[in-house]
Amino acid sequence: MSDKIKDLQQSYNTMRLMGLGGLLVGIVGIVASVIFGLHAYGSVGKQVYVVGQSGTSQMALADSPENHTPYEMRNLVRHFALNMYGHDQYTYKTNLNAALPLIDDIGGRRIYADFKRQDVLGTYTKFGARTTVAVDSIVLNTQELPVRGKLYMRQTGFLGDRQSKSQPMGISFELTNTYRSERNPFGMQLTHFDYFPYNAAVSNAEKRALDKQAERDAAELAAAQAAAEAAKASEPVR
Repeated sequence: MSDKIKDLQQSYNTMRLMGLGGLLVGIVGIVASVIFGLHAYGSVGKQVYVVGQSGTSQMALADSPENHTPYEMRNLVRHFALNMYGHDQYTYKTNLNAALPLIDDIGGRRIYADFKRQDVLGTYTKFGARTTVAVDSIVLNTQELPVRGKLYMRQTGFLGDRQSKSQPMGISFELTNTYRSERNPFGMQLTHFDYFPYNAAVSNAEKRALDKQAERDAAELAAAQAAAEAAKASEPVR
């Protein structure tokens, strides 16, 4: 009987040690996974993304997920402007889908409502028109939080090989932190969006293009008038 009690006691002690060992392994695993998760979050949060002609790519590391460089901030604003205000009938929806995650809901709805009221997509489709954007400058105040900035740009409309005079646009905004995601890899978002007057002189390159266009239009008009007069002169007299 005493031998059975000893065997039971030994079995109990063995199971107890095994249980404690398993619990210890589990705790170590949890701690390791937490440390790995924090390290992974820090690594992902620190990634700085740069948008270029070849797409979005990782370029550098910031000090923390909340510490964005001015270079990244300007890149965000430029990416927003080029996609939100430059498109045609084929890229309209794609570009808006790329730009809207970079601005808060209030500002995005305001811009989209303006586009709907002006029937931008309908104009593109009906006339084969398109618009392009040139960013003149992006001014940031990073000395205070939230970061405030101003965007100076020009929007030009095209109809076939004809272009309109560019329209200067001034946009004021603030930048606030948000989660990085596939749709917004910058981890920032424009808020307090608004327009302000921006009176910019026409660039020399644009002036030359508009002057050539005016000369061509005048020549085509003169040729059409001459053809009409010749056709009228050749009509038989009744």
